[in-house]
This record gives sequence, structure tokens and C-alpha cells, in this order.
Amino acid sequence: MHLGKINEDVFNKVIYPNLGKRRKEVIVGPQHGVDTGAIDLQDGRVLVVKTDPVFIVPQFGFKKAAWFAVHILASDVMTSGIPPQYAVIDLNLPPKIKDNEFEEMWIGIHEALKEIDVMVVGGHTGVYEGTDYPMVGGFTMFGIGQKEKLGMPAKVKIGDSVIMTKGPAIEATGLLVNLYPEYFRQKLDNETFNEAYNMYWKMSCWKDGLIASRIGIHLMHDATEGGVFGALTEIANASGKGMKIYEEKLFINKAVRKVTSLVNIDPWISISEGTMIIVTDKGEEVKDALIKEGIDAEIIGQITDESRDVTLVRKDGSKSKIEHPVEDPFWRAFFDLANKT
Repeated sequence: MHLGKINEDVFNKVIYPNLGKRRKEVIVGPQHGVDTGAIDLQDGRVLVVKTDPVFIVPQFGFKKAAWFAVHILASDVMTSGIPPQYAVIDLNLPPKIKDNEFEEMWIGIHEALKEIDVMVVGGHTGVYEGTDYPMVGGFTMFGIGQKEKLGMPAKVKIGDSVIMTKGPAIEATGLLVNLYPEYFRQKLDNETFNEAYNMYWKMSCWKDGLIASRIGIHLMHDATEGGVFGALTEIANASGKGMKIYEEKLFINKAVRKVTSLVNIDPWISISEGTMIIVTDKGEEVKDALIKEGIDAEIIGQITDESRDVTLVRKDGSKSKIEHPVEDPFWRAFFDLANKT
């Protein structure tokens, strides 16, 4: 077992064959590389659902940490093409939390949910021995919408455009610089440091997905653990389709480039909550709508065949296969910086 999410082999061997009673109304069940489940409500609508840990990092400040905890989950739900509307939250809090910290965290959750039109409809809150940050419970969101709007692997077609928003390693950069600001302040010029530090507020692709879904999508996936290249291979495996990615179309934020170079990690396989990969037959229209709203976006490739291979076409015309990373390098950089600082 590696740090972070389990790999596809473990998922397919242990989890996927053992899901309880199979139900025919579940039209998107658990799949490696698919962010949400979907249930057909038999009236032209679907219910989408996703759960994640409640991820709270006190070093960010409890309100700021709460914003990210909400958007990690909201981004995943939004990959379905249907916005989240309802939430259930289970808080298993460590004994060291103070009353004012809990209040600050909860108000942060409330305000972040209110901004995206989501309401808490149930949950559980308690303080327990043996718990600690950053994973302090479970968080589930639900959305109900028209079935025709639902993104799912079966809708991916040969010829579809593949769009990337914001570029790679958004989350790796935002987290590292916010966790170790003094280290990076000494290594970067002021302009680059400020851009990297404020990358924190780009660690959401809820808006990216909302804009794209209004035009029309076939599938979306946020580039979390394993980064952009991991997300591309997961889409290929889930959809059963291959894709070509063009190196000349790949873009990267200059602050991200500098931070990832400093800590010696590959940005293309580093965790990147905030980066949305969108598969659509309306590529130019979706791209233009995202850019109009101030979100960097580019068509980086297309769906090509039934091979499940992701091929990188380099600027010189040579080709190589993009493989799913074995381990996200962010975690090693995180622990190395913890030891240094």
C-alpha cells in the first residue's frame, strides 16, 4: 500500500467485487477514476453523490481550512455535470480542539456552502480520543439534476475534445506554500511568492465544472492525486477510450513551475485539486466560456480510439505513452519540508 488513495489493482480486487446488493437504478457505480455515483430517479432526473474525508489543516486558520474542505467535495460532485445541493457531515474531532476553533471552522463551512447554494441536511458531531487533523470525519454531498446533463464514461466519444483548466500542480503549490510560507518567502521573489501563496484560492474546480456543464460535457474529472497525467489515464481507463495529448498545448503557471522545481517534483503527476479535465464535443465553446470567466483553459488533446492508451505527442513529432504515476510526489515533498523547517 502506498501513501494516498489505493491503486486500481487493490480497488478492482477488493472493493469493486464487494458492493453489497447490486441495484439496477445505480447507473454510475464505484469506478476507479470516476468521482461520483449516480442513481436514476426514473423521472428524467438523477441523484449524484460523493463522499470524502473532512480535511482540516489548522495551520491555514480554521475558516480558511473549512473553505478548502467544502470545495474538495463540491469539485468532485461538479465533475458529474450536476451541481451539489445538499450535504451530510460527520465531524469526529480531536480533544485538543477549542470551542472558538470549532465555531470558526463551522462558520467557515457554513459560509463556503452558502456561496455554492448547498445546505447541510444532517450529520453527526463529536469529540473522540484517537482522532487528529487533518482527517476529522466524513463529508457527503448530493445533487439532483436532469439525466441528460449527467457526465459519465459511456458518453465519451471518439473525436471529443480534452480540455484542461488552470494547468498542473495547483494544489501541490497552494498547499506547500501555505504550509511553509517562510521557506518559500526566502526562495522566491515577492511577485512569485504572492502568486503561489494565493494559488490556495484556485484549489477548486466547482466553477470550472459549472460553466462547462451549462454548455455540455460528456465526462469531467478533477486532477487530484496523480495530477493531470494521472487524471488523463483514469479517464481513458474508465471510458475505455484512448487519447492523444499534444505537448505544444500543455501550459503551466510560472509560479507553479518555480515552486515544483524548488522541491524537485514533477508538476504533471502532482496533486492538483482545482484543475478540471473536461471531455466534450463542444470544445471551442467550452474553452471560450471558461476563458471569458477568467479561468485559464486549453484544448490539450482529443479522444482517438478504443485502446485506453494516453499518448503524448511531443513538439518534435515523437510520441510516448503517459502512464499513471505509482505515487504522487507531493507527499514526499510535504514530509521533506516538514523535516527541513
